[in-house]
Amino acid sequence: MSAAVELIDALGGHENIRSIEPCALRIRVEVRDQTRVKEARLRVDCVLAVVRSGQIVQIVAGKASDAIADDMKRIGAGEVLA
Repeated sequence: MSAAVELIDALGGHENIRSIEPCALRIRVEVRDQTRVKEARLRVDCVLAVVRSGQIVQIVAGKASDAIADDMKRIGAGEVLA
């Protein structure tokens, strides 16, 4: 399973995600309901840290952040990734 798919699932699925933005070396995700976020499952191999505040979850993934955020957006748009 790709990192993007695992992160979407850990964030509570597509229906719990309001927005996804790459932001420097992290992925900034606004969620609808923080209680649905499974923080332990966000810690996939490429994730260095997770910061949560209000409705925002910041996933620090270093240089891979932009590519992972793009994959997460494409998956949310219904595209299938190889």
